Amino acid sequence: MRWFFGFLGMLACLAVSTGLARGQEVPWSRLPNVDAASLDDSVRQRASAVMGKERCYFECPGTVLECVKANPPSVTALRAAGFIVRQVIRGKSDKEIHNDLMDRAKSAHPFKPASLELKDTPCLGSIDAPVVVAAFADFDCPFCREVSPILKKIAEEHPGKVTYCLKLFPVKGHGAIAVETSKAGIAAFRLGKFWEFHDVMYRNFEKHSDSDISSHAKAVGLDSNRLSELKAEKATHDAVAASKREGLKLGVKSTPSIYVNGKLYAGEKSAVELLDRIEEELELKK
Repeated sequence: MRWFFGFLGMLACLAVSTGLARGQEVPWSRLPNVDAASLDDSVRQRASAVMGKERCYFECPGTVLECVKANPPSVTALRAAGFIVRQVIRGKSDKEIHNDLMDRAKSAHPFKPASLELKDTPCLGSIDAPVVVAAFADFDCPFCREVSPILKKIAEEHPGKVTYCLKLFPVKGHGAIAVETSKAGIAAFRLGKFWEFHDVMYRNFEKHSDSDISSHAKAVGLDSNRLSELKAEKATHDAVAASKREGLKLGVKSTPSIYVNGKLYAGEKSAVELLDRIEEELELKK
């Protein structure tokens, strides 16, 4: 029987070496938003093992590992593989990575994308761009303070390809001041300085009183008296209310809620993951 157990041991070693070879065959340098040179062997081995279990959610019917090793490799699989590597580096469990990958699949391929009203909405770029990102946000949301500038920067770095639109959505939990700052945002939009106002409001997150808003308006070259007049108009209040109603109709409960070409984004709202999802959408549009 010793020869039998020895034979089993040889098979086990062969399986391990095959697994390592598979890990080595992953085109690491082609994975988007991954620093291939910094990956150690443990990350490569575990990531390739996860890739071998998870199915590619679009374009290729096999596992992520099979689809990145195809000739040519699946573009979707390369995105999924890069995502898996980043999750492994973050210390996520296999179950967490699976759930996160399913969220990504829903973000990229929902049953039915939402249709958003972008007329009279502050947008950085043309609404006819291949990818239009819209975020329901307000100026008194601490998470929006982090995320909105990221989305703005992505749009600025992809002119003609990515447009960023901000849908003002004052959250009740942020108090009455959220309605006032949203109205100030609409007034700044009508005066042609929304994005400059956007930047100064988020940079001065703790300073949103009426006098602060007046100072911020002056800082970006606006007539503070005219901004106050527009802010007080019924049309401005109605515009904020309409944006809020639209969000509620879509099921928005918190800010920021992000839509990429009408597809609700479900995932980590970090710079790298938002950029990766937007880049994936650009690839889908091709």
